[in-house]
Amino acid sequence: MQDYRKLDVWTKAHELAVDVHRAVGVRGAGENAAAAASPTAPSAGSGESELLATVRRAAVRVPVLIVRGCEGETAAAFSQAMREAALATDEFAYLLRLARDAAVLEAVPYAKLEARTNQLRAMLGALNRTVRLKLREGVRPAAAKGVAARGVKGVRDDDSSRRESRPRSTS
Repeated sequence: MQDYRKLDVWTKAHELAVDVHRAVGVRGAGENAAAAASPTAPSAGSGESELLATVRRAAVRVPVLIVRGCEGETAAAFSQAMREAALATDEFAYLLRLARDAAVLEAVPYAKLEARTNQLRAMLGALNRTVRLKLREGVRPAAAKGVAARGVKGVRDDDSSRRESRPRSTS
């Protein structure tokens, strides 16, 4: 277990979620208030409101998955959670685009949020690659380490490069 608050990727994901709530939450609340004030308003606003709520939930899901990964017992559980967070980031990016294309989110806030989403996706990918590499290094048997080092002068996979005398088999 590790403290999620110490991860830059969590900080970026959290800040993005807060900014999404500010960018789409205010507009969503304003439209709901306008719809509530007008009893004859069409229900199309509720569709926009649902889409904005879905975008907000998707934005929150990413930092939550990072937190869940940090609470995991193993590095493998952490890696799996980071993969899930990366997938959640892709889902969020799509929902963000849908909101823009449906004219629920304006182009300028969309562009800023999209750029930050792409940065977050890259950070999650780099973190997951690092964790997977450490996992591979940690679980390789001793013989496999030698195989990986083949071709390096003086290193053999059977540890015979050590300076100790071993009796040779005559059979």
